[in-house]
Amino acid sequence: MSLQKKIQLTGDKSISHRALMLAAITGGTTQIKNLCNSEDLQSTIDCLRACGVNILKNKKTHIIDSDSLSNPSIPLNCGNSGTTIRLLTGLLAGQNIEASLYGDASLMKRPMDRVIDPLKKMGANADWTNNQIVLKKSFIKGGEILNPTSSAQVKSSIILAALGGEAKTILTESYNTRDHTERMISFYNPNSIQSLAHEITITPSKLGINSMEIPGDISKASFFIAYACLTPGSNIVLENILINPRRIGFISALKEMGANITIDNKKIKYGEPVGNVHVKYKSRLKNIRVRAKSVRDMVDEIPILSIVAALSRGVMSIEGLSELKLKESNRVLAITSNLKAMGSDIRENNNNIMIKGQKYLYNTNINTFSDHRIAMAFYIGSFFAKHTMILDNIECIKVSFPDFFEKLEEIRA
Repeated sequence: MSLQKKIQLTGDKSISHRALMLAAITGGTTQIKNLCNSEDLQSTIDCLRACGVNILKNKKTHIIDSDSLSNPSIPLNCGNSGTTIRLLTGLLAGQNIEASLYGDASLMKRPMDRVIDPLKKMGANADWTNNQIVLKKSFIKGGEILNPTSSAQVKSSIILAALGGEAKTILTESYNTRDHTERMISFYNPNSIQSLAHEITITPSKLGINSMEIPGDISKASFFIAYACLTPGSNIVLENILINPRRIGFISALKEMGANITIDNKKIKYGEPVGNVHVKYKSRLKNIRVRAKSVRDMVDEIPILSIVAALSRGVMSIEGLSELKLKESNRVLAITSNLKAMGSDIRENNNNIMIKGQKYLYNTNINTFSDHRIAMAFYIGSFFAKHTMILDNIECIKVSFPDFFEKLEEIRA
């Protein structure tokens, strides 16, 4: 019987961004434990500090002290973080802050009109000019707004702006996206937000957040879950991991493929479901069809799912991948080109991909496109391939998971 390895991960990146931003406008002092330790989160911290928020770290706890935000004296550098620039635009618009926001070359290629357009309809004085989002003094009026984009970042930006509005905002979603922002707000002040089907009502208010603990990041966990599913004898437990229903599509897909994955010690912490994820190697998995509706619940995990598919039996089809082309890189291109280079039979057609599984791959030179999730996925893939793999950029992994290699060694030791 294999020895069980227990792993703990730093906080979920999506929730960490939101916790910092809401704490910044709550008034008073907030203590947040187990924040994500990524470069993306540091971008949010630096931007909030530039807006007058006092943020200190004491061991594993961040202390946020803020009465109100102020106009930054410098442009806000959001680095590579789409969550930072999009959510912060809504937050600052709702607080009547004047600012310019920008990021690195990769971030500036990503669509920003999807967040600027609905905010302008709400009363935000925002424009996209010279590769920057420029915010002037805004007055969010409330009312009815439609989010036609399948994006939790856009939805959250609208909600954060609405918290500082003059009247209620009724937001209608075209798709049910990640609901971390709604859960967090509702936990601290249920009167601030109500959700019913595709309609979300936001009432301008303060939240009064005193303390919070961020659950382990399910997206980080996905790389180790995949490794365990592919490695005979593996037996790992990922403790206190986020198991939000809209974030565990990857686990659901693996279980449908035959993986031995169970979740226990389930509980609700600060509005989010948390549990321990047990993964044991069972046998070679069998590929399935992944429909577009399921992709929304594992959009960040498609690169590592593709690695698993390339090493499983049969053919996997993954549908509705247009959103992946708008991430830190064109992830559809990154997945297909690199798997082909590794000898995999993979084909793309009209935002869908098909992967024919095989027993092993061949290591080669991998173009990460400076995308952290592509780099981590193919690094995991290198353990199940022949020859030697060279990744052109592993430094980009620090964007989301600076202790990736350390945690991987804990599992492999």
